[in-house]
Amino acid sequence: MSSQRKIDSARANGAKSHGPKTEAGRKISSQNAVTHGLYAKAVVLAIESSEQYREMLDAYLLQFQPEGPVEHDLVEEMAAAKWRQRRLWAIETDLLEDEMLQQKAKLDADATGYDSITPLSFAYDALAASASLPFLTRNESRLERAYNRALKMLLDLQRLRHPNSKSAETNPIKHHDPAPTRNEKRATTHHPQPTTRDARAEPPARRSASLDATAPNPLA
Repeated sequence: MSSQRKIDSARANGAKSHGPKTEAGRKISSQNAVTHGLYAKAVVLAIESSEQYREMLDAYLLQFQPEGPVEHDLVEEMAAAKWRQRRLWAIETDLLEDEMLQQKAKLDADATGYDSITPLSFAYDALAASASLPFLTRNESRLERAYNRALKMLLDLQRLRHPNSKSAETNPIKHHDPAPTRNEKRATTHHPQPTTRDARAEPPARRSASLDATAPNPLA
């Protein structure tokens, strides 16, 4: 199922709900929309699409199914961090394209042949020497850490609510003993020892007959 179909399904199921029954529950429910709206206004710029941000947030809420205000906050932090990270991607692309045009104009003015990758290489070099590209890199790393931190805290909280969701009984891990090495095989291989005939182990009748054959005959 596509993301849009999941969002539409979640909205359809939500429309079937009759909402909270108690007065306190109605107050909390009424504040949720206000909270989401405040988050959107704080995250989305005027030139960006609030509808796209709400769709992304709905998809996150549908996937993680948060319960309680703390889990909701963590999901919204994840969505906000990812949205701002994507904004940095767009800014980096715009800076590179603008710098590529300037580098291409300089190369054309020099009347020297160059490959198609050369303007991009020169653009990266110029942006790296400025403060723009390092600034974007630092902020992208910061948002990535914020996203991962919120995700870890959310999953930890949900494991506390469902401690047996990933128990060893439902997902057993089979341990296999390692194969024995050549030396171990050689040490454990049974080599039968050759058996030697012992006269003491012979039957009494057979042993006496052999003794009579070797004894001197007094009549000879």
